Amino acid sequence: MRKRKEKYARWGRKMARFSDMVLSEFRLWIAIGTGIIILTVAGTLLFAPFFDVREIKVRRQDPRIDPEEIQQTLAPLFKQRLVLVTRNHVAGMLHAQYPEIERVEIGKDYPSTLSVSVYLEAVAAEVVIVDDMDIGSGSGSTTGSGTDVYTYVTRKGTFVTSPIRLTGGPYPKLTVTDWGIRPQNRTTLLAPEFLQTIFLARDALRRDFALQSQNISIYLRAQEFHIKTNKATLWFDLRSPLNVQFQRFREFLKTLSLDQAKEYIDLRIADKIIYQ
Repeated sequence: MRKRKEKYARWGRKMARFSDMVLSEFRLWIAIGTGIIILTVAGTLLFAPFFDVREIKVRRQDPRIDPEEIQQTLAPLFKQRLVLVTRNHVAGMLHAQYPEIERVEIGKDYPSTLSVSVYLEAVAAEVVIVDDMDIGSGSGSTTGSGTDVYTYVTRKGTFVTSPIRLTGGPYPKLTVTDWGIRPQNRTTLLAPEFLQTIFLARDALRRDFALQSQNISIYLRAQEFHIKTNKATLWFDLRSPLNVQFQRFREFLKTLSLDQAKEYIDLRIADKIIYQ
């Protein structure tokens, strides 16, 4: 009886070793087969023209985006393998055309369709460009509201145009009064720091002095800006800190009334305040 049990035990061990060997071989062949399939699929995706980019779909996220212009910019991607096209590659190509791009997203619909979504910088203000040797005459030409092209500046200071009025407003209006200024679409109009200073001054006037901004005029060459409020027009510049200029305004209010400044209060000059 013992011999019979030992015989069965040896047989069981042999079968177990045989099973392990068969399973090991089976796993090996599975791994080889899987590798062959992966190589075949990869080779097909990389080398078969069936997987070339043949169509580019542009998902319009902003009226400033021209889908045809995007497609023309991305035309070099046609005939490239769709699997090799990356988001960074697409974004790099578009940044040269759209400097105000914030981010780009892509999608791939195999075998040959690339989808592209472009998101642009938020608009900070509407812009009016005044070109007139006599600003006060009102006879000069303007670019902005009232024409068939609407002009804006983004939060990073990029000048942009749109064939329709952008939603999300109303936007504050900035009047740029330098003679001969003709900014091109998608070029820098204002340094971001300049734009930020303007809005900080506007907000401080409303918050600390209850003065509502009615119009903001910008002088690019002089690096100054004038804020017309419901009671007075104040002149600021970038040469001295904004808090210093507001301190001059507070000193003015300690001794004089806003009603005495019929035209402007100049806060740009150190140690004195000029008003008229």
